[in-house]
Amino acid sequence: MFLSIILSLLFGMHYAFFRSIICFFNISSPPFRFILYTLMVLLTFSFISAFLWLHLHGNGWTVWFYKFSGAWMGFLIHFLAAVTLIWLITGAAGLIGLPLQRQFIATVILLAATGYSVFGVWSSFHPIVRQINVPIRHLPENWDNKTIIQLSDVHLGHIYGKSFADRLVRQVNNLNPDLILITGDLFDGVDGPYEDFIESINRLNANQGIFFVTGNHEHYAGIKKVLKILEKTRLRVLDNEMVDVDGLQIIGVSYPGISRIEKITNLKQSNGADNARILMFHTPTNLLKNSGGRAERHVSAYWRPDTSFSLNKKLNVDLQLSGHTHHGQIFPFNFVTQWLFQGYDYGLKRDGDFQIYTTCGTGSWGPPMRSPIRPEIVLIRLYAEE
Repeated sequence: MFLSIILSLLFGMHYAFFRSIICFFNISSPPFRFILYTLMVLLTFSFISAFLWLHLHGNGWTVWFYKFSGAWMGFLIHFLAAVTLIWLITGAAGLIGLPLQRQFIATVILLAATGYSVFGVWSSFHPIVRQINVPIRHLPENWDNKTIIQLSDVHLGHIYGKSFADRLVRQVNNLNPDLILITGDLFDGVDGPYEDFIESINRLNANQGIFFVTGNHEHYAGIKKVLKILEKTRLRVLDNEMVDVDGLQIIGVSYPGISRIEKITNLKQSNGADNARILMFHTPTNLLKNSGGRAERHVSAYWRPDTSFSLNKKLNVDLQLSGHTHHGQIFPFNFVTQWLFQGYDYGLKRDGDFQIYTTCGTGSWGPPMRSPIRPEIVLIRLYAEE
């Protein structure tokens, strides 16, 4: 049933686009229309076919096909937004009696969508450094003006390969961070040559260490397999644990969360007057894990996210670092994530003494494309709140 729904949705998207193209450009030639409809059907099945084949037979051809079909899905989303705009413009012009050349309008807007999509593909492989300054109460003096790098949703695998990982490591090390915090989805759940990334990961360098918490894609890839690989790296995995890093308390909670505070080991009851507390959790949500089954927890995490942060605030957290949302990744899905996560899908937000920064991520999933904003390496500079 799920597959039928997905295929019906994909077919509807493709039909809306190709049928609009036929109308805009007055394509009446039967052979040409047959070619377009045949292409429509093949592309409808392309992404799911590529996804399945890549799981069954990971080789050069299936990787290439997956990259192509993923990129096409990104282009299609932008093209659908473009044809919607064309219909609106030409429809409004017809209502007011304004003569417009629909073919010319369609050509201009579709070319713009194509250029926007090409830039989105390039952008997805070239993250920028986004610096934010965060005031922290009770910040230890030795942490004032120190820097933390946050990485999230890198999705290393078939799409983001070793060359991307090497370039990312160079970018991060050039920033000379005091601490590196990786908030999940380091690996892509579609599978990939994960062992190939050990050497690159081990070249990450930070004065006070590198810490990691799991995301949903570590579970898709196989949590035991991922943790076994990470044992060969310099990353310290925080699995519902608190560590003290020279006066800065770091709490790492594994995806999908905890049932109660007591699940966090080494937790001090209070962060006191001379300690700051940072929470690493993959999703910008409350830590409390849904008590239902796996399917119910999954649905809740994606479609009913708890943004009360009640348990997180109870921990006296000064700053939560999260990812997961990709800020929608492709326009216009940024509006969907903004609605689902009630504004906590991207950026720095504050509620009293509690602050949260949700990054849009460093890589991408599915379509290798980024269109609302560029992917990012987050450089957080801490300073004492007066």
